[in-house]
Order: sequence, then C-alpha cells, then structure tokens
Amino acid sequence: MARQLRIEFEGAVYHVTSRGNQRGKIFWDNQDRERLRTILERTKERYSYLLHAYVFMDNHYHLLVETPRANIKQIMQNINTSYTVFVNRKYNRSGHLFQGRYKAFIVDKDGYLLELGRYIHLNPVRAGVAKSPEDFRWSSYRDYLYAHEGRGITDTNETLGFLSKRWRIAVKKYKEFVDAGMGAKSPLENAVGSILGDETFMERVVKYIRGVPDRREVPEIRKIEKKYEIKDVVRGVAGYFGLAKEDLLTRRKRTEAERKIAVYLS
Repeated sequence: MARQLRIEFEGAVYHVTSRGNQRGKIFWDNQDRERLRTILERTKERYSYLLHAYVFMDNHYHLLVETPRANIKQIMQNINTSYTVFVNRKYNRSGHLFQGRYKAFIVDKDGYLLELGRYIHLNPVRAGVAKSPEDFRWSSYRDYLYAHEGRGITDTNETLGFLSKRWRIAVKKYKEFVDAGMGAKSPLENAVGSILGDETFMERVVKYIRGVPDRREVPEIRKIEKKYEIKDVVRGVAGYFGLAKEDLLTRRKRTEAERKIAVYLS
C-alpha cells in the first residue's frame, strides 16, 4: 500500500511527534538528548525551518516546526534517520528505533502557536518528571525565559510577540500563560484528522490539496471538504438568481434553465 501523502506548503506549521518502537525508550542518557538537539541545530541550518518549541521525553519527542520551504518530509527523514544511526551505533543495536512514521498535525499558527507551545512545555509536568516546566532541562521552555541572551535553538520571537513587543513583559506573560495551562485540554483534541485550525484555515488547506495530483491519498480530504445536501444546492441556486426555493422545486417554464442548473449541481 502506498504511503499517505503529507500536506506540505510554504509557511506550513506542524506539531510533530515521534515515539519509540513498541513504546520503548529513545533516550537513555543526557548524551542522547544532546545529540538530538545537535541534529536539530544542524537540520535547521540545512533546511531553513523555524523551531517554535520542543521537548524530549524518555520514549518520544515533540516539535513545533514551521517550514518556509514546504519541506517537512525532508526535515523529518533527516532528523529521525540521523538519530537512529547514532543510537544504533552507540548501543550496538539494529532495526527500527521509532514506531513507524512520525505523526504530524498541520496547524493554524495564528490560532494555536501559543497553545501548542504551552502544551509541549507542560509535557514533563503532566508526566510527573518535573514539578515545573523550568525544572526540565530538555525542552525549549528555558529558551523562552532567557531569549534575550540568545540561548538555545528555539525561535521565540513570534510566540513572545503575540504577548507584547517588550521582551520582559512578553516573557512574564508567557510564563503566566504556561503556568495557567496545567488543567487545560490538549489543543490537538480540536483537530479534524491531522489538521488543526478554524474554517478559514481548513479552506486554505483544501485549496492546496485540490492542486495535488494524488489528493485522495491525503486521508483528511474526506473529513475537511465540505459536503452539500440537495437542499443546500437549491438554496444556493435560488439565492444566486434571486428566486424562491419553490420556484426550483416545481416545474415552471420561466425558471426551467435555473432548475436545470440546480439538478446538474445536485
């Protein structure tokens, strides 16, 4: 069976998760996590993507990635292949490290950049491995707290810019926003398939998919394309021509042409 197509376009933002094979570990010590962080730094330079947030848990990781060049497949293949080679060599192992392909939600940046960053940074707290997100070394949260020092590999400006143009105020508000999010549901629960955004964003994604030759291999197409019932078609045609619905539902010579249009569309 052919692999399902990934949705890619310039400027797309993704929440990406890769999990260990059979829920197994992907990190055994801090050197492993440091190597993945180095790989992210290298691939950022090579593929020119933005990294808005990340966290490295024991058996999975999360990334919030923006792709100006529409190249998420290349990015993720390089990251996971490079890290798997490192682990297999270090631990004298072979075979798959990750559980199948990475999972990627394509997201509306304006609507969900802040929420997804918070969700990622609170992962260690929800998992019980840290009392606060600042206590966990292997996430991008500290990059946000000390962004003015140029620390880390995270692109923090846009997220903080949503909160204030003044750095200190933005950081304070972001910290308050994250602290207030412990009881919040995952924003990914609002996704349709693997697409997270409002109706306008959905329409943008549909417009892109319609230009893909093998678009039916994109599983979300059936979920996000609008479905119209006959009553919707009748209402639309009647409104377009300034008629009443009854004019189309009964055989009348003066509206025969309009009725044929409604039948064709139906």
